[in-house]
Amino acid sequence: DPVGLMAPPLSCDRAVDYTKEDAWVSIKEFSEEPFDVVIDLAGGCWQRVLEGSTGAKSIVKPAKDGGRFLTLTPDSPIFEAHSIWSILKIFLFPALWRAFYTRIWSRKKLPTYSFVVGLPSGKEFMTRVLTQASEGKLVPCIDPDGSFEFTTEGVRDAFRLQESRHVRGKVVIQVSQI
Repeated sequence: DPVGLMAPPLSCDRAVDYTKEDAWVSIKEFSEEPFDVVIDLAGGCWQRVLEGSTGAKSIVKPAKDGGRFLTLTPDSPIFEAHSIWSILKIFLFPALWRAFYTRIWSRKKLPTYSFVVGLPSGKEFMTRVLTQASEGKLVPCIDPDGSFEFTTEGVRDAFRLQESRHVRGKVVIQVSQI
């Protein structure tokens, strides 16, 4: 919902409805004035960055001009991890290779790749977050289709919504009444 993204608490300057237009190709102003940083929260956008680096101008600057690509997820939103080796193949090896490749060989074409997986260590960060929460300054963004009951069907519905990749906030399963 682009209109919702431009309203508080997010207050974005511009929002794109990805079901109606392709930000990587159809919005000319993005390629004319590329972004310094792209943050991929859904996963799978790195392939679009690679495609943009081969032809027309990309919507994100190359590393030599300060461009960065940050992601929190692997390429595929659904994966199976039955061993340490399979987890390394999903999370570690692609991220290390891309980070190395974009910092050494492809600085002129690709942004610097970073796979971000953690919060800052130390209690200062958590203390600040909990203080803001207690003061009412943090606004939770919960998907309007939730919260789901803690039943077999409720949990399945929550997972179906998550797998659809059309979530508009956190998916919440209510374990008990307060």
